[in-house]
Amino acid sequence: MHKLHADGHPAAAEEGVAVEWVTDTVAEASRHVRGLSAGYAHTLIAACPRPGHAAVYGRMVLEGAIHRTVTEHAVRLHQAARADALEGKVDGALHQADVLADVLTDLARRWGTEPRPLAAVGPSTATVLPASAATEQAVQDERFLLSVLVNQAPAMDNVVGWLRPADFAGHGHDQLYRCLGALHHRGEPVDHLTVLWEAQRRGHLTDGTLTDEQLRDICNGLGAGSAEYLGEQTLRSSLTRTAASSAAAIRALAQDEALAPGRLINHALHALGPLDEVRARWRTATGKPTATPGPAPGDPPPATRIDAALARSQPGHPARPDATMQSLRARPATRTPPAASPDHPHQQRSHS
Repeated sequence: MHKLHADGHPAAAEEGVAVEWVTDTVAEASRHVRGLSAGYAHTLIAACPRPGHAAVYGRMVLEGAIHRTVTEHAVRLHQAARADALEGKVDGALHQADVLADVLTDLARRWGTEPRPLAAVGPSTATVLPASAATEQAVQDERFLLSVLVNQAPAMDNVVGWLRPADFAGHGHDQLYRCLGALHHRGEPVDHLTVLWEAQRRGHLTDGTLTDEQLRDICNGLGAGSAEYLGEQTLRSSLTRTAASSAAAIRALAQDEALAPGRLINHALHALGPLDEVRARWRTATGKPTATPGPAPGDPPPATRIDAALARSQPGHPARPDATMQSLRARPATRTPPAASPDHPHQQRSHS
């Protein structure tokens, strides 16, 4: 039906149901799906209570499709995150997260709403995976990292900028890292005794968060290793767990049939927020550059770009007078630069 309408079928604009429209529609559909007949098409026509309500019926179909589509891509993100956790990767989860974000944006456009993250009102829909969701290797890497941070005085400087307590999954590891961070922040020495003192001050030994045996095992460990490498392993494990948690939360939202499509899309975008935060820190830790937006269309080119453009100019073209250069550099950012024209080759180069 969509193809015939796009091709300008003469019966598409007629009132009522033309026999040619039904016949040609069934013929076109039969090229792709087996078992269709004209009788089935007439059965659908007879079952429609009010043909004039087609727009509302279409929104009903789209609403169900939005819930199914969000569920499908949330499942894919969860599967990619679990696979990455077992294989020690993050690329699959990050790719599926990008696909899901693009799908949510497209669904918002089709539904006619503005895609913007919106927190759900009421009980939180976020699903925090238990520590058992982390692999045994991830927990061992965390324990090894904490031992390195205790026994190597300058090691904390290498991870404190991008590793957070929430990245640890082992029991009590997040609070122990918080103790190390507090000692580092106050500029106090980090060793076995000061770590034990900080844990006692915070009540972690009395409330069962940490035990004496656990602290001894970590503090008396070898402490030989690379804090940056072990920190990246811990952050990678945190990223895949966060991706799986976000996927579980979005799937739970999509399965709520009472949730309107616009709110579902915006709540799902909000559920991807924690993953975006961990992803930004992962890029910082691994040295991968984060995409930065280019200059706004109305912003003038920086002075350095103007100078570079003039330096690359073809011989024979007169350079800009100094007064003109100074006026360009002093131009306010809110003003729009003059449009490029064939009479100003330097201007074209600067914008390119």
